Parts: sequence; C-alpha cells; structure tokens
Amino acid sequence: MEKFKETIPFDPGFSKISFSFIENIQTANQEFKKLKSNPQKKFWLTKFEPTIIEFINKNTVFYLGCMLWGGFIHYRFKDKPKEISGNNTANLSKEELQELDCAIEVKASLEYIKNFERDCKYFLNRSAKISPLINEILENYIEFAQANDNFKNTYKTSDIKTPKAIEHFQKLTMDELDSLCEKIYSTIESNRLEDLLEIGFYKI
Repeated sequence: MEKFKETIPFDPGFSKISFSFIENIQTANQEFKKLKSNPQKKFWLTKFEPTIIEFINKNTVFYLGCMLWGGFIHYRFKDKPKEISGNNTANLSKEELQELDCAIEVKASLEYIKNFERDCKYFLNRSAKISPLINEILENYIEFAQANDNFKNTYKTSDIKTPKAIEHFQKLTMDELDSLCEKIYSTIESNRLEDLLEIGFYKI
C-alpha cells in the first residue's frame, strides 16, 4: 500500500480515542453498591443497563480493533515484512516489562460482565442484553496478548502472532485486506469504533 512505504504504525490511532474501563466503571459500581433495597437495585439496573452496555461495547471494540489491525499488518505484508513503528514497550524498563500485562483491563472487563450478568439475572429475572460477541472478542484478545508476549518483541509485521479467530485472514485477498484497513481508519476518523462490531472477526 502507498501509505505504508516505510514502516507500519503499531497503533493506527485507537489509543487516541480509547479510555480506561476500570477507572470509568468504578463510578457505576460505587453507585450500585450504595443502594440498599432490591427494588432500588432493580430500578437502577433497568435505567442504566443501556448506558452500561454501550460502555462495554465501546471498550470492547478497542481490543477488536487491535486484533483486526494485527491481522491486517501480519497478512498484508506477509511476503515482504515491514518494520513496526510506535511500539511503546521498547521504552519500558526491565521491571515494567516483567509486570506488563496488556490484557489486564480485558480481564477486569470480563469479570465486570460476569457480575453484571449475575445482577441482571437476580434483580431483573433475565440475562443482560450483551452480545455473545463481546465475551468472544475479549477472550480472544487475552489469547492475542499472551501469544505475542505482551508485544515486548514486536518489531516487524512478521512478529505478530494472530489469535485463532482471525487465522482465516491468510485466505483474504490483498484487496480485501486493504478494504479492512480503510474500514479501520474510517472508524477511527469518525470516532465510531463501535462500528467495528458490525465487522466482528468474520465480515471482512
């Protein structure tokens, strides 16, 4: 591709519009825990479930985007690997590298979703209205981060190891991969990463 003549960015722009799930969900958790009666908790869940699910979706698509990008740069340049620029792990100390866990917020997200599902079943007598794709994405990201050893040695596109969910990218044509790239950049520019959920792993 013309835009990638020299190096490939580690991050095409996701981090600029990302946020901390742990920090932002704490407020909702604190509010819910302060409620004393079951009717209050039922009312709170009914009122805020759509907002919480939107928040979960926006958080999850960041990780989906990372995997889609990883799949794109690995398979698009498989025959002629390129250097990756902007991987900040290169600037971390040995101590920081030892403690590095790129999936720490993903694990927190999965734990929150499990508890949220439990609360919805108990107080609303039904499952939370969360797409099954959400857990699939988050679990695959854990696999992605572990397979790449938290990206400590990711210097070239050939260094990327993809999760099983996107191994089928190797069968995509160059045009299909380029189309995926354009979709990724489009969602970043429009600040609508949640549109990536329509793509998922398979609708490329």
